[in-house]
Amino acid sequence: MTTIEPAQQPTRQPSRPELLNILCILTFIGSGLSAVANFIIYLTIDKFSAYYENGDLDFFTGNMDINPLELLTDVNPTFFVLQAIVFSLSFYGAFLMWNLKKKGFHFYSIAQLILIIISQIYLPRLPFPFLELLITVAFITLYARNLKFMK
Repeated sequence: MTTIEPAQQPTRQPSRPELLNILCILTFIGSGLSAVANFIIYLTIDKFSAYYENGDLDFFTGNMDINPLELLTDVNPTFFVLQAIVFSLSFYGAFLMWNLKKKGFHFYSIAQLILIIISQIYLPRLPFPFLELLITVAFITLYARNLKFMK
């Protein structure tokens, strides 16, 4: 006589809530592109500065009080490599949260706050980034609402 064993149920991974999916995808896009862009700027800032100083770049600034090209060429190149590293940390935090790991929230939150601090240290001529702070607080709050789904 053969015994019939019940079919083994595969263990289900908890599914990500839709809001967490959306937040992570937006973070992947924003932080990923920003990390790459800052790294490329870091690698090319010397050539860019030389073109600007030679007058080879003509850029319309309109009614701006601060010329963005002057701002880019005046900032210490370390700013761009730090930004690239911290954006990568933010991306990594989102990756961990995508995999429902709670520590990703801490990586992401700390990285986002460091980005605001870095910009204030290296770009003191710019006004305080209220919009960036508002977006950061909104994302951290929305991510925090999804902590109950993470381990």
